[in-house]
Amino acid sequence: MSVPISSSRPPRVVALTPSGRGAIASLLVEDDGELLDRPGLFTAVNGKPVHQQAIGRVCLGRWGGPPGEDVILCRTEPGSLELHCHGGAVPLRRMIDDLVAAGASESGWSEHLQDRQGILVAELAEAMAAATTWTAAAILLEQSSGVLHEELERLLEIPWDDRDRAVEGLTSLRRWSQLGVHLSRPWSVVLTGRPNVGKSSLLNVLLGFGRAIVLDEAGTTRDLVTASTALQGWTVQFCDTAGIRSDAEGVEEAGISQARHQLAEADCRLVVLDRSTSPHPEDLELLEAWPDPLVIANKSDLDDAWGAELPGSALSVSALTGHGVEELVERIVHRLVPEVPPPGTAVPVSAKLTEMLRRAGTAIEENDETRFREILRGCL
Repeated sequence: MSVPISSSRPPRVVALTPSGRGAIASLLVEDDGELLDRPGLFTAVNGKPVHQQAIGRVCLGRWGGPPGEDVILCRTEPGSLELHCHGGAVPLRRMIDDLVAAGASESGWSEHLQDRQGILVAELAEAMAAATTWTAAAILLEQSSGVLHEELERLLEIPWDDRDRAVEGLTSLRRWSQLGVHLSRPWSVVLTGRPNVGKSSLLNVLLGFGRAIVLDEAGTTRDLVTASTALQGWTVQFCDTAGIRSDAEGVEEAGISQARHQLAEADCRLVVLDRSTSPHPEDLELLEAWPDPLVIANKSDLDDAWGAELPGSALSVSALTGHGVEELVERIVHRLVPEVPPPGTAVPVSAKLTEMLRRAGTAIEENDETRFREILRGCL
């Protein structure tokens, strides 16, 4: 006989571990045991139904029918329990599907955290989980320790007749928006140039391994080649694009179209020239098409064929010898992160928080105090 679910709302099941390989996967279930006591789900080794297991006690059992899956269960508090199984995607997915089939609803862990503790806590937790360098994690940890929360509360306390201070505070916060978003998301750096100027070779040097195919044949890279690395503590995703030329056809032409889209969206653009061959009209077109790129004069190990026509800002490098690559890294990092926030600086850490701050600024412009305070309270 099935046991009825006590709550009017379906129990929620939340995967607490990210996707990918791992030794153990964890699952949160908003249930006091009635759902888990339904036939075919969890069977405890000690023979007790789940709703009778002691809170805080670890309970070994099996999931499903023979042969089943070894599972550890713990009722962490009334109305909430955790399940821990082998970390592969298959057993975790099976458990979630079984629970949903039994009447539960599936939810993301960030959504669950937001419902319980608010947007700010959820956004900080999600950013921390996605951070891949110590530099980013250190800034996020400082925000999680209360720096960002305190700044938002300070803005809320500003009297409306002194809202110029609120504008100043919002401006200071939004100044770090781009950096904040990229604490958990790589900066995008796109390489472009005519075919065979050495983009793929340069990408390999920057990454430290052979990610891109390198051949002395125009049009070798016909699709986007992406790879991520860390430069001075900042995560960067490089994109090696198809060599841009006017006579491309078919698949290569489609690759060039993708390249132009990536360039438009990039945080930093590298226009790569071959300084060993005379300037080509398509080189000049690229320099005109993309304002303020980092211009790279590759193949500095060969004779210079550009002379005075080479842009004054161009950095001479050699993907073959490594000459100039260290300075190139310095320039890329400075372009992406021209300034690092001093310790104690509040930084909005996600696109959602940045958008809410933008809307708060609009509310001030429209002299809407109620809306302004609603938005800031919503952040918290």
